[in-house]
Amino acid sequence: MNRTLKILIIGLLIQAAVVPSQAWGLAFDINVNTANLTGKPAILAFDFTNGDGVFNNTARVANFLTDGSFDPVQALPAGDVDGSLNATVTFSDTSFFNELLQPITLGNAFQFRLEISDLFAGGIPDAFSFFILDSNLMPLVSTDDPSGGDALFALDLTGTGSGNLSVYASPQASWSITPVPEPDSLALMLIGFWSLYSRNQRQRGLMRRRYEI
Repeated sequence: MNRTLKILIIGLLIQAAVVPSQAWGLAFDINVNTANLTGKPAILAFDFTNGDGVFNNTARVANFLTDGSFDPVQALPAGDVDGSLNATVTFSDTSFFNELLQPITLGNAFQFRLEISDLFAGGIPDAFSFFILDSNLMPLVSTDDPSGGDALFALDLTGTGSGNLSVYASPQASWSITPVPEPDSLALMLIGFWSLYSRNQRQRGLMRRRYEI
């Protein structure tokens, strides 16, 4: 291993150790297939509600990508919502109901990452849910959501570190929700790699000394 690579690895390890990562309790990558709805106007509804009224959680929607079209200026935020889908949207629950409504012309698919804290004081948990609505704010995509709200998914923040995630199905579209590994996994991999490298260097040093003897 050359000197430059060794310096790079050491630098990454130091950065991982001294720069704290955002304390998101949960993170998911959401991919939605809307091939059966291509060209239809719709409204994406991101809802964040304050259930326990004690601990304030924060959610972030980022990395939104679509082959459809949307104008972030047309988004309608309500409550404690900041940002836009062409960058990052941050939701807080200092208000009971917090929502972003984003008009969109659907393409074949869209995707985004949801990152959210997971604090819970007991009682009714804070919750994040997601819907695809029509221009009258009625469900464009019907699901088997037992509440009748036709959510694509709902996430209750129960403080367990895994959340209580309910994913619903629909005959009109399909979607997948994939948990994202812990953000510290990169640092752990670098530490593991450095340990292997150090052990290999020690073994090579022992071999050289044996040959010299």
